[in-house]
Amino acid sequence: MQPMKINSLFRIICLVMITFISSHCFAQKTTGIPVSLPKQENNLIIKTPNDTLLPGNVENLSVPEYELLPSDNGGYVLGSNGWNDKCKCQQYKVSYLPPSYYYHIEGAIYWFGYKRADSSGLIRFAIWNMDSLKGTTYNYSDSSFSHNQPSPGTLFVAITDTVKNVDTSSNLSLAHIVLFPFPVLVTSDYCIGFDMSNIGYDSIALVSTSQGQGGKLQLVWEQWSSNNKWYTLQGAQWDSDTLDIDAMILPIIDNTVGCVENGDYISGVKLSQSYPNPNPGECTISYELEKPQPSASIQILDMQGKLVYSYDDLETSSGVHNKVIDVSMLKNGTYFYILSAGNAHMAKKMIISR
Repeated sequence: MQPMKINSLFRIICLVMITFISSHCFAQKTTGIPVSLPKQENNLIIKTPNDTLLPGNVENLSVPEYELLPSDNGGYVLGSNGWNDKCKCQQYKVSYLPPSYYYHIEGAIYWFGYKRADSSGLIRFAIWNMDSLKGTTYNYSDSSFSHNQPSPGTLFVAITDTVKNVDTSSNLSLAHIVLFPFPVLVTSDYCIGFDMSNIGYDSIALVSTSQGQGGKLQLVWEQWSSNNKWYTLQGAQWDSDTLDIDAMILPIIDNTVGCVENGDYISGVKLSQSYPNPNPGECTISYELEKPQPSASIQILDMQGKLVYSYDDLETSSGVHNKVIDVSMLKNGTYFYILSAGNAHMAKKMIISR
């Protein structure tokens, strides 16, 4: 065979290989060895302030496990990595019928387990409506991929901060709290997450549940910087489409609107606004349980996400209960109180002012 023909054939083979690899490169996304985080008592686990928004099957687990998932090519699955993923977010389902069950989200609690701030990298915390039809998911029934699926679309609101300012912790004793500039009305599924487009040389990683604890609901999404398209972790073929986790992002419900204030149970729990609010040193929090629960506790976080108060011996019988809390030791400011009753969790905001 003549050298010119051999050279042409070689080029064609290379072009075919490049095309094949480019179209299947996402299949090479694999995780490294997970970094396990300390297990916590079930009644202290705060997966989400309101478990009607709870994704995955965490509510069905007796002892959820949390970890950081490294990417095989550097970085982390739920954070900055060698794939230069643009965004990571968690989908929350809204199953209520309008109009009485619309509610507002005024912020979110993020549990980051790692960061490295080498530059002036920026991170953007955001909430998206699930109104785009350009997403890719994985079909477990026939091992295929479903394109043009509902995915994050309209950006409701975003808050930009530096990676340096993000709080990290090996447990939820120091989470990172983000408050949106206005409450976001949600009437259908939405996503809360973070954008790393301008993270520079910094790196960051969000905590997740461990493999197999996502309930196969495909609620964790990532946006690729190469084409700006959204994929669930299974749709992106992380670990050959088997990575099944939930991202540790906790939505905060606005304390003046929504079904809680209207007297409706949310997963068998009602939670009142603390009274008085603002309060000078002592407040009363009322809650109602539709059925008896095995345990009930309350925690208070400050604006930095630090746990400043915890009480794990609340009344667990059905009915209305009141808890008087002495907050005179706390400084003036904004705080978040979280009721955990069995597998239900609910949070609201309170103000301390003297």
